[in-house]
Amino acid sequence: MKQTAVITSRTINTPDTVTIGFKVDGEALTHRAGQYITVYFDDTDVTEGKAYSLSSVPGAVESTITVKKIGLFSGKLHELKVGEELTISQPYGSFNAFDDEPILAIAAGTGISPIWSVIQDETMRQTGRPIRLLYSNRTPGDVVFGRELQALADANDNFVVDHFITRAPGASDAKHRRIDILKDAVSHKDTHCFYVCGSADFVKSMWRQLVDCGVSSDQITTETFFGAA
Repeated sequence: MKQTAVITSRTINTPDTVTIGFKVDGEALTHRAGQYITVYFDDTDVTEGKAYSLSSVPGAVESTITVKKIGLFSGKLHELKVGEELTISQPYGSFNAFDDEPILAIAAGTGISPIWSVIQDETMRQTGRPIRLLYSNRTPGDVVFGRELQALADANDNFVVDHFITRAPGASDAKHRRIDILKDAVSHKDTHCFYVCGSADFVKSMWRQLVDCGVSSDQITTETFFGAA
């Protein structure tokens, strides 16, 4: 079912990424961590709309999506101003298994969106569920929610974040290479929930590496961000 959202905030995360806050009938959406919505624009030929993960935590004062400008559709989202309206769907999906087992989350770029929602939710609910995040970006300037992730890691013993920068130096606390599951997740045998989100190539590579390391595909939840959005 389509509904009308009103833009309530606009936060620039990186030069090409923005987090858009919105409400429906004056309230944030009721959703589960890791879910997504479909966004519709009548003046495009994409009548089925495009899906965007919710980066907001359930119970927040506003709902948010975090969007990288890479095409016509995402460009239109970047142009939205506070007070303008947006047509969206209800939340869908089940990215978070809501298990009690430790999580290994693997993200690239704005693929952090549903994972950030899950991390915040698990922390706020004080589940005690260990979470490790492997987060890949091309340059230090591409890292989304970098300060927020570090603040959460500093305040919570159950959350650890490892940054990977693939194309440029400049971050002393990051590994300057691609994620290698065999090297970087040596303790994966103690993990039962694996969440992977990013581009199609990234998700495919991480899924294959996990499976090659002995992880059952049933333990892996993936979400893919497509480049023409």
